[in-house]
Amino acid sequence: MAASTFTFATSVLYLLPIVILLLFNKSINRHFRKQQLEIKLPDLMVPYLMLGIQILSKQTFNFSIFPYFLIFIFSLGMIILVILAYKKGEIIYKRFFKTYWRFIFLSSILTYYFLVSANIFSLVIA
Repeated sequence: MAASTFTFATSVLYLLPIVILLLFNKSINRHFRKQQLEIKLPDLMVPYLMLGIQILSKQTFNFSIFPYFLIFIFSLGMIILVILAYKKGEIIYKRFFKTYWRFIFLSSILTYYFLVSANIFSLVIA
């Protein structure tokens, strides 16, 4: 996929996370609630968003920002761990991983749509 053209594939890449969240959120959450699991749709979207970050960063900047994103989320994990340990006086792993994974989702979706907007901006400029 060339960075200077807007195709159907790029529009799908841009809109798919929002479409999935809007259309499938309730059904996925209901399914896992019936299974008595605490899994939500944003938890399942993180791998797709990370793959999208890799693809979009290569398209937009001609290099990958994924290693920097990994450094950021690992640092975020250490910060969350220290804060939870300081506030509670102990580390509860289930609470830590749930909080950490939700922060990863927020960071991923923000980074993903930053890259989408940067990619659109680079298409308009080119």
